[in-house]
Amino acid sequence: MEQTNHDFSIPQRQPSVAIGIILIKFFRMTIKAIWPILVSLIIGRRAGSTFNDIILYVVIGFAAYNLIGSILTYFRFYYYVKDNAIVLDKGVLRKTRTNIPFERIQTINFSQNLLHRLFNVVSVEIDSAGANKSEISIDALSKDEAIALREYIMAEKEHLISESGTEEEKEISADRSPSELLLHLTPSDLLKVGVSQNHLRSMGIIFAFVFTTMNELTNDIGDFVSDQFTQFESFAEHNTLFAFVASAILVTIISFLFSLGNSLLKYYDLKLWMSKNGLKLVRGLLNREEVTINRNKVQMVSWSTNPIRKLFKMYTLQIAQASSSEVNAHKSKINVPGSYKEQLAKVINMVFPSEYLGTEVKHSISPVIKFRIVLFYGILPSLVALSAWFLIEDAAFYFLLVLPLSFFLGQTYHKKRSYEINEELIRSNGGIVGTENVLTQIHKIQAVKVKQSWYQRRKRLATIKLYTAAGEMSIPYITISEALQLENFVLYRVQTDKREWM
Repeated sequence: MEQTNHDFSIPQRQPSVAIGIILIKFFRMTIKAIWPILVSLIIGRRAGSTFNDIILYVVIGFAAYNLIGSILTYFRFYYYVKDNAIVLDKGVLRKTRTNIPFERIQTINFSQNLLHRLFNVVSVEIDSAGANKSEISIDALSKDEAIALREYIMAEKEHLISESGTEEEKEISADRSPSELLLHLTPSDLLKVGVSQNHLRSMGIIFAFVFTTMNELTNDIGDFVSDQFTQFESFAEHNTLFAFVASAILVTIISFLFSLGNSLLKYYDLKLWMSKNGLKLVRGLLNREEVTINRNKVQMVSWSTNPIRKLFKMYTLQIAQASSSEVNAHKSKINVPGSYKEQLAKVINMVFPSEYLGTEVKHSISPVIKFRIVLFYGILPSLVALSAWFLIEDAAFYFLLVLPLSFFLGQTYHKKRSYEINEELIRSNGGIVGTENVLTQIHKIQAVKVKQSWYQRRKRLATIKLYTAAGEMSIPYITISEALQLENFVLYRVQTDKREWM
């Protein structure tokens, strides 16, 4: 086994630069938590409020207390390796010891913010199956030491697997084929990703931030907005079409720039490597992240597209591994916002048995769903609008436009919503504007639930939910007999399959 110059059996602290990183982390969390109070204090001090002075002293005292506690935490933080496990000792008044056996370690991920990169250190997070969050988190290690620690742990883990692991684990562990650079997002790819992002969501984030901030600064935001935009409102009343077009253009530009900037910061220089062991993703401009996923722990692979992304022949790819809670779910997934068909096919072929791919039998859902969509998204809103004629007058007729739109949505949803299944795999298909696909292996399903609403009971329909350690798959509006048959088949395959699910 390859030797390392680092002796991890000796308890050791983080490098001294970790003090600064811990303090910055503390200040960022503190300011994020109390900034509304600070704004109120600034406004209150202008009014000469004695009570606000008292609150300010309390906040300063609380910050100082936590500041001292953070420094002491650094000096009481040790990590080391003992008996084929990594051990973490920490705590000032209440000491804790975390011990993770090597064979339970799921991933070892690195991340770097600007300060980490300045001092050539990384933040290390070690996750194990069944943890609600990263069980061991080290704020700063030198990059060389972090890499050496990961290589040492993974080498020891492979040795343990070679002695007592399953045949599949031994085969994967023994593989030494070099990693293949599967995907690298170029600047032109990032531009395509930014253009095809969900701009409405971006706009919602911007408006939420602006109005939340304004609400903290003034108690009467309505009067503030009215005073600032009185002239614009008067102009808009007489130039409705111009105001609408101008607003639409402004919203589009702002949301596009926000999406483009967010894509650049989050996905800059994104690289995805693939080997027989699994996948590794590196991304980020200011905060550099490195996430790894082991092949045998992958639970679900999903891919989606929208009309703009479809023009670029790109897909949003997500690979999810076992995670025991929603808190840790985002750290157990690899998200690639811009992959191409051949790259998607390589990932699917790596994760799932190639002999079963493409042999799934397709099943459609009940056409009843079309009427439900028309009813709830077309007929009912139109009736409500028309009943409020005396309030909105001629504008009520505009709501009738949702009727043909709801027919289109119902037809499109029913056409795209289906599931495909064979002896090994089950795939869910859906979408309205775009397409969404989710694929998983049947033997990795942990639970099955058949649900019926009162309407579904009348129509002898049901919705079936399939739960894995990485999330759930839902198949709505199939006949109750089909749902029960699917439930029995899945449970039978799960109980008779002797392979490990992760």
